[in-house]
Amino acid sequence: MIDLDKGSVVFKHKPEDFIVEEVWENYNCKISDSLTVLENNSVDFGKLDCNDRRNFLTCDLEKVNIDHFTAFSILSKELHNFQYELGYAGAKDKIAWTCQRISIFNAKIERIRKFSFPGIVLKNFRWAKHKIKIGDLSGNKFKVTLRDADKETIKVLNRVRKAECLPNFFGAQRFGSVRKDNVIIGKLILKQRFQEAVFAYLTGFGDQESDEVKKAKKKFKVEKDFSEAKLYFPQELRLEHSILDHLYKNDKDWLGALNTIGEKSLLIMCQSVQSKLFNEILEIAIDERIDLKKINIPLIGYNSDFLQGRMGEIAQEVLKANNLEIKDFKIPQAPYLSFKASIRQALFKVNDLNIETEEDEFFPLSKKIVLNFTLDSGTYATTFLEQFFVLR
Repeated sequence: MIDLDKGSVVFKHKPEDFIVEEVWENYNCKISDSLTVLENNSVDFGKLDCNDRRNFLTCDLEKVNIDHFTAFSILSKELHNFQYELGYAGAKDKIAWTCQRISIFNAKIERIRKFSFPGIVLKNFRWAKHKIKIGDLSGNKFKVTLRDADKETIKVLNRVRKAECLPNFFGAQRFGSVRKDNVIIGKLILKQRFQEAVFAYLTGFGDQESDEVKKAKKKFKVEKDFSEAKLYFPQELRLEHSILDHLYKNDKDWLGALNTIGEKSLLIMCQSVQSKLFNEILEIAIDERIDLKKINIPLIGYNSDFLQGRMGEIAQEVLKANNLEIKDFKIPQAPYLSFKASIRQALFKVNDLNIETEEDEFFPLSKKIVLNFTLDSGTYATTFLEQFFVLR
């Protein structure tokens, strides 16, 4: 087990401090040489045969300081595609500089050619036969800069370098990188309390959001007037406006309003509940000093068949403590939000780890720690970092 003494560092002081590049079996995504490319971007199809017209067009999506849901909402609107026509292997953080592979079904070449949006670049186009789906990638390559590290924090690096197998918790990204309310909304959806889920989405906000957004959402929480909210909700709240537009045209169609966010986005919210249960099961297993080597932890779904012995008992206890039942994971009105049980390894390894320390240009008299490493698909950088550092 890991020593509980942690270093203290500033995490994500700027988006470039958290760089993520997807790793595929025969291809690695690469960020651009400079952020200026994302400020003055244009689409270059390169050697792509634009007349090929196979079912799926794949490309790299490079973005900076834009959350996953917003990025795909922008692509859907600007490319004239439904969100379900856009495929991706994994969601990426907002406060980050990331590059990932996506697929576009029924790609409209001229719309893509004209695409330009600050902070987003589409590049490295190829035709493909299949849609990119969640989990298709091999892993992610990270370059993480941790700042304002004092001498005691630098000492922690010796333990980081020696780390082998670590508890495979789902990281904070799984629960919402900005608003952090995925579990709240996901649980309401699983309980088929769609109206409450709509209100939770329209009133929720993160600490890092603008004062204008916070003020608007606080006002709506009190007044609960959908038609008025359209007038004072900032235009940057694209998804919230899509919900309000739907309810204006389709009164009390709560599930339909949620669907305007995008089926994949809703599924991520529902799966965050599954992830929370996994984390709680794993935490109890660690507290009880259960040997986790070669053990898989259940990801609870509508067809769960609990293991015999203590691990099965823990899973049932956690489910009950969260006021959930197996049947909640199957939603008749929204089968696309229903999911089966699966398993996830209890432990994970950090690959290709390299650590360097340098003078910190933003925090005088302190050091910055630069970590380069690769994680397998489904494993989170924050899970690794939080076991050694307090991220502030």
